Amino acid sequence: MNWRDKTWSKEDKIYYPKRRVDNKISWQRPHIIGTFASVKMQRDVEFHSLNERLFYYFLELDIEVLRYYVQPIEVEMPYLDLEGQEKSWFHVPDVLVYRQGYLPQLYQLKESPEGESKTFELCNKRCESYARKHDWNYQVIFPKQLPEVIQSNINMLVGFLKRRKTYSQWEELVLYKLESLGGCSIVDLARSFTSHVDYRVILPLIYHLIAGGKFEINISEPINEHQQVRIGNIMNTINIQHFLGEGENET
Repeated sequence: MNWRDKTWSKEDKIYYPKRRVDNKISWQRPHIIGTFASVKMQRDVEFHSLNERLFYYFLELDIEVLRYYVQPIEVEMPYLDLEGQEKSWFHVPDVLVYRQGYLPQLYQLKESPEGESKTFELCNKRCESYARKHDWNYQVIFPKQLPEVIQSNINMLVGFLKRRKTYSQWEELVLYKLESLGGCSIVDLARSFTSHVDYRVILPLIYHLIAGGKFEINISEPINEHQQVRIGNIMNTINIQHFLGEGENET
C-alpha cells in the first residue's frame, strides 16, 4: 500500500487513544507510565510501560512507518454473566501502524510469550477477527526480547530525531563528505570539519542523520564516537521482522 500521499485527518479523528494512562493497579502490577513528544506524529504519545515506549521509539526511527496510533480501537468482548445475561467489555489493542508498502498492522505488545491466559487468547481471536474485517493484519510481539544493546541504542537515537536550526547549514556537506569517504568513524567525520567549525557542532548532526535513516552503523554494538558510519539506513541492521513480522504487503 502506498501511504506517502495520504492525508490523515480521518484517521486522526477516528483512532484517538481509547484508554487513559493511569496507575490504578500499580500496586498489583508495577509499571512505568508517561508520555513523550513524538517527532513523527507531532504530538505527545502516551505509553503504559517501557515495553510500549520501546516499540513506539522503534516506530519513530523506522522511516517507512508514516503514521501510528496508540490504543486506537475498542474490540467488544461479549460474555454471559452468572445469570446467563449477555454482557460485554472492551479490549483495547496497543497500536495501529501504517508502514509504506504494507497493509495497516494492529499490534498487541507483551513483555513475554510465557503465561498467556485464556482471556488473552480470547482477546487475540477477537482482535484477529476485527483486523480481518478491516483488511488489516494483526500480531502479538515482544519488544523486550530484542538484545539489551539494541534497546539502549534505540533509546539513545530517539533523542536526536528532533531537528536543530543549525543542521541545515551543514547537512549536505556532511552527507557529501561521507559519501566521498565511503565510511569512517563518527568522530573522524566530525573532526574533518574543524577548519570550518568546532567538531562538537557536527557530532549531534551525525547522530541526527543516523536516527533519520540516512547514515548506517552497527546497532548491535553500543553507539559511540569511534563507531564506523556509512551511507545507509540504520533499520537495515535491525531484524525488522522481529517487530513487523511477515504480514501481508501490497506494493
